[in-house]
Amino acid sequence: MTNLLITLNNIDDLRSMRELYKACGITQLIGYQTLGNYISWFERDPQQKHIKIYTLPDVWRKSGLYLIVDRYQLMVNALDTAEAATELRTALLQLDWSRGYKMTGVPDIHHDTIFKVLTDLNLLIDIVRLQIMIMPRAEALELEVSISPEYDFRPLVPDEAVIVDNIWYSRAKGSLAFIKRLIKYNYNIGIYLKSTGELIGWCIRCNLGLLGMLHVRDAHRGRGLAGAMVHFLSRQFAQSGDDATTMISYGNSASIALFTKLNFKKVGTTYIFRTKRSEDSEIWTDELEAKEQ
Repeated sequence: MTNLLITLNNIDDLRSMRELYKACGITQLIGYQTLGNYISWFERDPQQKHIKIYTLPDVWRKSGLYLIVDRYQLMVNALDTAEAATELRTALLQLDWSRGYKMTGVPDIHHDTIFKVLTDLNLLIDIVRLQIMIMPRAEALELEVSISPEYDFRPLVPDEAVIVDNIWYSRAKGSLAFIKRLIKYNYNIGIYLKSTGELIGWCIRCNLGLLGMLHVRDAHRGRGLAGAMVHFLSRQFAQSGDDATTMISYGNSASIALFTKLNFKKVGTTYIFRTKRSEDSEIWTDELEAKEQ
């Protein structure tokens, strides 16, 4: 059977698609910021070997349909059009599902369509429901950030990815290389103990263009460091022209409380779906990535 998907390689086409999402405002914030993230990566390095952006011919200029395959991650979206469900189903059925995916940022408006495709194919193994929270750009621009003099702010370096990966709740085979790339390409912040140089906290802009991976070591909690990092990066979001955005599991009451205290507001719902891997397929690992470079 002929595969109907085409690959979007032209960065101007991706920019045009992003404008479709921008016009939708807050209802398509994740789509807009996801495309913005990948556009920035292709601007820095057009040869992104393990990233493919697929769509269907003749529809994407209206519907904004995209399927971004990034190693073991899959991002899927389309505008809320009358044809969206049919187009999404058609596109999803063209994918090779053998390795399994972590589908991140699944839009609430397309939950039912994507859920049905995955269940019909007997692929779905897990769903996490998350709330989308934002701080508007105008507010983030006014933030002033300071921390205790015993600490330093500075960006992470790729070699520190192993520290982040060892603690990350979504750690998986292949996540170390993923985090190294985030540190290399996206703005981020680390907090270091001046007396020893120890890295004791971090926050990184993830591949959906959102605040993520926020963590402070236990011994240094309760000192406002998490909030300081969130505000530091929120201001960077704003300075680059974006609202500061994050997504948090509905079950993570502590993080929801923190971001609410930091004046983030809930604006929507999104999902993470995980799909099965075929028994005879090679799971994505850091070793496999190194081999395929």
